[in-house]
Amino acid sequence: MSGEYHTRARFVLLFLFVAVLLLLRKPDLFANPQLYAEDASVFFRDQLVSSRTAVFFPYNGQFHLAPRLIALFESAVPLAAVPLVCSMASIVIHALCLSVFFLPWNRWLISNDLLRAAVCLVLATALDGTEMIGFSGPLMWYLFLAGILLLFRHEDGRPRTAIGRSTAVEAMAVIGLSAAPMLTLAPAAIWLAIKRRGVQRTIALALLASLVVQVSGLIFSQRSDPPAQPVAGLIMLACQVATATVVSWAYAGVVTPLAGKSAAIAMSQWPSIGPPLFVVIGLAILVTWLLTTSAPNERARLAIGLYLAVGTLASALYTRDLLGFSLILNGNAPALPPRYLVLAGALLVYMTCLVIQRLPLADPRLQAICLLLVFAVGIHANFSQPPYQNFPWKAAVPQIVNWRAARAEGRPKPMAVPIAPAPWAIYLP
Repeated sequence: MSGEYHTRARFVLLFLFVAVLLLLRKPDLFANPQLYAEDASVFFRDQLVSSRTAVFFPYNGQFHLAPRLIALFESAVPLAAVPLVCSMASIVIHALCLSVFFLPWNRWLISNDLLRAAVCLVLATALDGTEMIGFSGPLMWYLFLAGILLLFRHEDGRPRTAIGRSTAVEAMAVIGLSAAPMLTLAPAAIWLAIKRRGVQRTIALALLASLVVQVSGLIFSQRSDPPAQPVAGLIMLACQVATATVVSWAYAGVVTPLAGKSAAIAMSQWPSIGPPLFVVIGLAILVTWLLTTSAPNERARLAIGLYLAVGTLASALYTRDLLGFSLILNGNAPALPPRYLVLAGALLVYMTCLVIQRLPLADPRLQAICLLLVFAVGIHANFSQPPYQNFPWKAAVPQIVNWRAARAEGRPKPMAVPIAPAPWAIYLP
């Protein structure tokens, strides 16, 4: 039976369904929207203070164009509606980045359209959603996923119209200027810029240009979090990074999406290292088996996925000094910020698809159902996310209005607006 089910109408329906699923995971985004963390204290605050130039500001050594553009849009709506606009815009971008995998030009990765649609649903529901839904800060990791698909798209899947080609190039530029971790793709982008022709070469060049800008932000702007320090030498630091990467991937990138975050936490608290060690060994066996038994092209795709997932995770653990979460098997790895495990979780889903495609399941619908069943426990356990701490934004609106008026008159009155999570605040000079 043919696995080709894609139509434009079905893509739109899938996108809307994914967006609804994300909202259902965290319904307070609509019922009681909150500006959260950097959405308020950095992006919206900078837009209030420097409305004409804030979109070009780096933050913590990186450019975040997508959140900055959301903040720019927020400045055009009434202040009372800003949290809702931020949440809905983040949901739309999040859902679009996941749904793009359903498009037919991704059949070179998974030929079954229904299986790719199931991947979109699993990524929307099974991954840990803590501080990930309706918040523009982590959008870079979902944009990273979309950027990977756009960069490696086959020539026969390239857009046929001038508008489609320009949109693809502009999308890659925005993604590159929003996701600094895409620096890990620089070697592949250089290779593709040399090998490819036409719009795919232009897309690779657009990514490289945006990465040059990201490097300038890393060099010339300050970071608020220093990297891990080599207390016992560089070799020991490298061993710590490798250990923390494997343990973090096992807990937060495998157990959490398959069995739920609560199960991962419970496993980390067991007195025996047997269960987490079994997960690590099982993950190693799965990766080794796929690498040794796959066709050359499939093996290359898997190797690139491993490089990106492991490389970005290790980089985050080192540069954010998060090694202490997962240096031991019975540590605190499940509490690692889930944004750094998006690529690892996506790789787990892709490897699961590779295994499912080797099963005697000729019907593409059965393959999609099988994937959903594999992650059913994780979907059920991780689906509902707790609401953000309630800070009455409506009470802060008059204060910001008065601050704007005083600043326009040349009599600025510094103030701080509390936001979630405590003790974060919007500091207005």
